[in-house]
Amino acid sequence: MSTRHVFVADLHLRRGECAKRDAFIDMVEGLSGSDVHLHILGDLFDLWLGSTQLRAEPEWEPMLDAMGRLVAAGGRLAFYHGNRDFCMGDYLTRTLGAETVRRAKTLDVDGQRLYLTHGDLLCTGDQLYHLARRVSRWPVVTALWWCLPMRWKYGCSGVYRNVSHRQDASRRPSRHGISPRKLRELSSRGVDVVVCGHIHQQSDRVHRYGERRLRVITLPVWRERGAVLEYADGVFRMDTVDFA
Repeated sequence: MSTRHVFVADLHLRRGECAKRDAFIDMVEGLSGSDVHLHILGDLFDLWLGSTQLRAEPEWEPMLDAMGRLVAAGGRLAFYHGNRDFCMGDYLTRTLGAETVRRAKTLDVDGQRLYLTHGDLLCTGDQLYHLARRVSRWPVVTALWWCLPMRWKYGCSGVYRNVSHRQDASRRPSRHGISPRKLRELSSRGVDVVVCGHIHQQSDRVHRYGERRLRVITLPVWRERGAVLEYADGVFRMDTVDFA
């Protein structure tokens, strides 16, 4: 029996978004079986402030329980760090037995090489973001962050959201889109398909480099509705998820 690979990205769950949470739970609960591999390609949460966040936002417990049941039933779960929830670290590995992917992962499936990642590392034109990314992951900065009181973390997260949303409104493809150089590099490494989020727009394009073809699939953000990409029996299929 071939493995079903299911991909979601950019739910950006925020406090009180129970309809979106419940739609995700329904999707996860429909994936029972040892032939399922669920890939969460980052930014599951709009911001993850640490496991103590669950005390202030217990509405996420049922969602974590659903993912735990998927793993307990023999399914596989991989969580890829996004730019909003990288502070989750290996929390899902420790609590649910999920795989944690900090940057990217390559899978060989049905004779194809799939490159899976959140997507921010492919957008090399946004140099200011990549500088902030490196700084935020310095061990000293991380240690200071964990020492902050929870109310300060919420305050910092509010500032970050405001800045990020202003940047989203003024995104330019040349600066914030996927770098052609990165795609050419991946193709030269034998990658056949790239699947990612971060761009917040659904697309499915084929790039040609001589005799090689590279298919790039980007998943949309969960806003008015969600989206789930599934690969099974050699075919990719995108389905919508309603939660409004």
